[in-house]
Amino acid sequence: MRSSIVTLSALGSLFGHHGGDYLVQDDCMAAHKQQHTPRGRRELALHAGTYAATQAATKALFYRAAGVRVPLLAQVAGAVVEGVLHAVIDDGRLLERFSRLGRGRGRFIDQWGEVLGRQERFHGLASSGVNGRMLMDQAAHHQVQIPAGVLATVAVAAWVGRKRCR
Repeated sequence: MRSSIVTLSALGSLFGHHGGDYLVQDDCMAAHKQQHTPRGRRELALHAGTYAATQAATKALFYRAAGVRVPLLAQVAGAVVEGVLHAVIDDGRLLERFSRLGRGRGRFIDQWGEVLGRQERFHGLASSGVNGRMLMDQAAHHQVQIPAGVLATVAVAAWVGRKRCR
């Protein structure tokens, strides 16, 4: 049962991620979510909320189609973990700091002799469209956020299951 929840949650998260990040997010959210202003914070919260809802609905459809019962509390826990982590990643500041790791080492020097971070050039590759920042953002969602949501869902489902057995 646990392996079914892991598999369905991971697949639902991945497909829901693309729907929430590319189909549901509107231009206003995308344009303002990294601005650290009241409007930017509202747009980031709106994006994280609609994203989490899209993912939760996609996962619920996967669970239903497979005939696997996942406790509502476990589904909510997974959605909350993924929504919060999505907002932290989309805020942008954490990935920018990550790109600067390794700064001060002689290996990372640009053409003008300026010392850079390990992925600083890649992070700032282009100002719009598909660029290093976007690719790092997507990698963080896939490598950190989705597994954390899957683990939260499985852990809470197991906990609820143990409570019912008593």
